[in-house]
Amino acid sequence: MLNVSSVTLRNQDLTTRARIRGAALARFPQEGFGATTLRAVAADAGVSPGLVVHHFGSKEGLREACDDYVVEVFRETKRAAMEEGNLSNTDFAATAIQTSAPVMRYLGWALARGHEAADELFDELLREGIAASQLGIERGLVRGSDDLERRVATQMAMQLGMIVLHRHLERNLGIDPLTPAGIASLTPVLLEILGGLFTPQVLEQIKATYSEVAIPPVLA
Repeated sequence: MLNVSSVTLRNQDLTTRARIRGAALARFPQEGFGATTLRAVAADAGVSPGLVVHHFGSKEGLREACDDYVVEVFRETKRAAMEEGNLSNTDFAATAIQTSAPVMRYLGWALARGHEAADELFDELLREGIAASQLGIERGLVRGSDDLERRVATQMAMQLGMIVLHRHLERNLGIDPLTPAGIASLTPVLLEILGGLFTPQVLEQIKATYSEVAIPPVLA
């Protein structure tokens, strides 16, 4: 779960296109692709159905835009964490936790669909994950690997599996891992499992950060 969200305050992007995309990000996982109508998405976004078609062309075009957005968020957050040393920044962690929930919920739904688009989404996330890991190695934050691609692919499958199976975690742990509180609670657990990826100093800094981070209020 660590760093699967954006830190660019995307919740402040209130453009029409962004509002429509945000509404679709929330509705697709709730109702499924087939049951979701453009009219319902438009109502959630406070726009006309014609504007949805104007911006995205079709429901499939809207889904593709949501997938692209998830990859962009993933890319920006990973790069920010590695390039700017934000892994131990409490403000970074707080914003990441707050903005990650809707993106992660959509991602879990998208990957579980068994659709060809899910394959493309995972492959794109994997490419971004490998690039970010290479950057982390260069910055001395992440340990090197004899087979970085295989390591990142396995790591991502483990982490994304938690998102896909979030309901089972919630049943057993009593907390939804796709909420800000759940993310803050389970990130240290995930670090304990994947701690060998980071250098000891960085690992301790991250653990300290997530023990101190204050979860901001839910933003509309």
